[in-house]
Amino acid sequence: MANATAAKVSAIAPRFIRFGDAPGYLGMCRDEFNKTVRPHVQEFPIGKQGVAFDRLELDEWADAYVAAKSIEKASVQDNNRPRSERRGETTWREKRSPASTRKAVSGKSTKSTKGSEFERALELVTGKRQNNT
Repeated sequence: MANATAAKVSAIAPRFIRFGDAPGYLGMCRDEFNKTVRPHVQEFPIGKQGVAFDRLELDEWADAYVAAKSIEKASVQDNNRPRSERRGETTWREKRSPASTRKAVSGKSTKSTKGSEFERALELVTGKRQNNT
């Protein structure tokens, strides 16, 4: 029976939130809480050194903050559009790139070279080496 009572107590949100837990309750760091929230809500002592905030007042502050700072977004705008160009069953690999429209063909190059530079380079690579002896 004691465990059932403890479970019910833990399911109830506390009315007072200690300073160490208040920034996390609002989802912000301690510095931002001190700068943005703390000047606008009441705080009160708990025990000898503890400081707490009223959870309901923090909720009211959060509601007012959201109402004042929220940004209207166009309802027609689709921000969740897929980043890739895949649509339906087609995969991205099936789309051909404009650079790969030609097939590779083996054969002689039709590009001209200046003079006989190519022939000299070919001879250096494939030709016989001279002996230095």
